[in-house]
Amino acid sequence: MMSGDDLRAGLERLVLKNSRLELEAVADEQELNFDLGFDSHALLNLLLDIEDEYKIEVPPEKIPDLIGKPFGVLVDLVRQSVESK
Repeated sequence: MMSGDDLRAGLERLVLKNSRLELEAVADEQELNFDLGFDSHALLNLLLDIEDEYKIEVPPEKIPDLIGKPFGVLVDLVRQSVESK
């Protein structure tokens, strides 16, 4: 089973890859849209990468829950999905 630190580091890598901004690191409290530069297209690409990387499916009804939310919420959502598979 993956540790919480490994999961967070992997998600940070994917966020940095998909962000429209030139970022070097991500803090849990940084908001996906405003602080990290994610529009709906970039967020969808991020979620597709997450699904591929972690072999999970992010339920479509959860996507609106991520808009305007901090990175930490994304980490928690993915952690729950990984643990329940």
